[in-house]
Amino acid sequence: MSKGYRGKSYILLSAACCLLSVVSGCSLKPYHKETRIMMGTFVEITCQDKTAMNAAFEEIKKIENIANKFEPASEISRLNKNGEIKASADFLNLIKESKKYYALSGGAFDITVSPLVDTWKNKIKEAQEKKSAHLLPAEDELEDKLALVGSDKIFINEQESLIKFTQAPLGGQAGMSIDLGGIAKGYAVDKAVLRLKGLGINSCLVNAGGNIYCLGRKGKRKWHIGIQHPRNPEKLLFYLDLENQAVATSGDYQQYFIAEGKRYSHIIDPKTGYPVNNGLASVTIIAEDAAAADALSTTVFVLGKEKGRELLDKIGNVQARIIEEKDI
Repeated sequence: MSKGYRGKSYILLSAACCLLSVVSGCSLKPYHKETRIMMGTFVEITCQDKTAMNAAFEEIKKIENIANKFEPASEISRLNKNGEIKASADFLNLIKESKKYYALSGGAFDITVSPLVDTWKNKIKEAQEKKSAHLLPAEDELEDKLALVGSDKIFINEQESLIKFTQAPLGGQAGMSIDLGGIAKGYAVDKAVLRLKGLGINSCLVNAGGNIYCLGRKGKRKWHIGIQHPRNPEKLLFYLDLENQAVATSGDYQQYFIAEGKRYSHIIDPKTGYPVNNGLASVTIIAEDAAAADALSTTVFVLGKEKGRELLDKIGNVQARIIEEKDI
């Protein structure tokens, strides 16, 4: 499980969720749209107030500075290096939310899967660059990485704002690390929307690499969102009309390689150490906040259709469109 990010060059390698198209409505007051490269993807804000848009981008930048594991000075990098950290409020909240979904999903959503993700990501990158099939990671290599996985190894002391890897010796357990790619973009979108609301904005759309929140309506209409086809990037699979809701999609098609006729994607099952292979092509989640949509789209993709729906029924107030390979 991961949807990590880096910089501009990392966009194609890290997008674990598909990009969504926004189909415009109409309004008397003109809307402004601005796109910036942040969190390793395109972040787009559509709003009627340019000053408020800048404030929203500032909120997203704050989360990027916290959760970018490729930036040595970020909080996540310092935790991964040292095994513990005195955390900011947002970093603490990100870890708390991640552990919540870890518990709810029985370990299907797990930010400590980062060492496994990096191992497979190198294989995918190699396959993309050389356009050829390659050997899979060695079994013993995957077993070593699996020993480092488990969000139950992360201890939080809220009173002291402390986050620590509990099984790590002083200085950090060798190789243990976390990746917030499966929730950070959604969390950043929520922070941006909260800032916009505080500035009196009641109509906007914030899109961070396919993690979208639709605030209010666009004019008299709900926001009209098109979901990309998992096998044909130029085709839209279906549309959604949203108001005060978030949506995110995870799939097996943005980053993958083919070995011996089998597709290996970037989404890793924390239980097996291998890419998810359960017949799903994409999972779209509609939720009340973007962090939930972000995390649950990956979680359901890992769990599969049946177990995924069982989880969503337990959580409630969440809608899903689960697309199986056989259906497309």
